[in-house]
Amino acid sequence: MALEHERIWSFDAAWPPDDTEVSCLGTNLHQTTITNLRWGLNEAARANQAPGQPLPWTALSQMLLLGCRHPDGSYYRTYPDVFVYLAQVDGDRGSLAVDADGPPALVIEVLSEGTFEVDIDHIRGKGYSYARAGVPEYIVLDPTGHFLAQGVAAWQLIDQQYRGWDPGQDGRWYSDQLAVAIALEGAQAVVYLPDGQRMLAEGEV
Repeated sequence: MALEHERIWSFDAAWPPDDTEVSCLGTNLHQTTITNLRWGLNEAARANQAPGQPLPWTALSQMLLLGCRHPDGSYYRTYPDVFVYLAQVDGDRGSLAVDADGPPALVIEVLSEGTFEVDIDHIRGKGYSYARAGVPEYIVLDPTGHFLAQGVAAWQLIDQQYRGWDPGQDGRWYSDQLAVAIALEGAQAVVYLPDGQRMLAEGEV
């Protein structure tokens, strides 16, 4: 994985640090990407909803996810940019917990200056924590290309470890967990249905 920026960190038992309101903030593009992913995934859920049945999944953004662990087993607080549960999540929920609700089916992190090292670290960072929690699919996006030259890196959980998840020939990542495909087209994150229908983005609705 080619990174445009590299830093040397002094790791300790507190790595990765707790997410905070400040650390979750980003540029307008960062926040727009998160909004478009959440919106697109939720619209795709509505498109896949059977008559009279609850939504097949719920995409959430920057809500508290409890139950992620450091390599030493201690817990820390994380607010994934986008995460998806295979259920209709009550709108009054303020947090979810891996121990009580199970792991999300998919987590997407949008890289930023303050978080990219944590997000891509599979040894001590969120890549490790999400794999340990049992998250089947993990994607990181960099719409700017500043931190990840190829713009997207994705993994699927195999034998409790993340293995590279390759896109289809059309450059979209087809989820095994949800009936969607995700792509980065220029600087815009896009959600597709398996039949190729593109979910609308902010400004197109």
